[in-house]
Amino acid sequence: MFSDFWAKFRWLFMLLAAALPILTPIPTGQYWQFEADRLTLLNAAQKPAHSEFVLPSTSGDLDGDGQPECLELESGSLRITNCASENYWSSPQEWRVSEALAADVNHDGLEEAVLVVWRVFQPWPVDRFMPFGGRILSHQNQEGQSCQVILIGWKDGRLREIWAGSALANPISNLRAADLNNDGLIEIAVLEADYDSKVPGGRITVWRWVGFGFSLLDRAESSSQQFSIVRDGQKYWLFSR
Repeated sequence: MFSDFWAKFRWLFMLLAAALPILTPIPTGQYWQFEADRLTLLNAAQKPAHSEFVLPSTSGDLDGDGQPECLELESGSLRITNCASENYWSSPQEWRVSEALAADVNHDGLEEAVLVVWRVFQPWPVDRFMPFGGRILSHQNQEGQSCQVILIGWKDGRLREIWAGSALANPISNLRAADLNNDGLIEIAVLEADYDSKVPGGRITVWRWVGFGFSLLDRAESSSQQFSIVRDGQKYWLFSR
């Protein structure tokens, strides 16, 4: 009896199976191009025909010895290891590391560990004696935590903090790094939001190292819930939703 049923309806099952790839949802979103230090939203005709997602790198040659080091992030704590059992650096207990990747973002020829760190707000030291101090007092959330970018790199024969930015005016997430404009230098791209915001995501911003710190190159006008970097084999694009 079952064989008769299968014979009658086999064609229907085959038709449905063949239609499944067509019925599978295709990811929809927006493509952005970064050229001449500007973010440009592409129209349908400008979008790359084929692209692949580029994941943030969790390993890199941080000390220049030809061997990779690994970034191991767990529960807000980061360890940098030899990709095995040996630990080279650990984040302080008072830090909450929300994201980390490896890339040469300061263009010195060595990759760095780029960290997004939350920690207790620290005002500028000059605020202690400036007549109008407290200019970054709002750069913190209701719990007194601020968001910062910190670079861990090779200096004086060991891995250590080589640069730490001030408390950011707007917290960031979705940290990505790539040579977005194909000029041979890596930029970083992030989503920028407001402290204590209940809305996920933020506006895409692109930054470049300018000698001793990062300079904002451009900021998207609209907000995105998340974004990724994609490439088509020759250049990079930003893909947002």
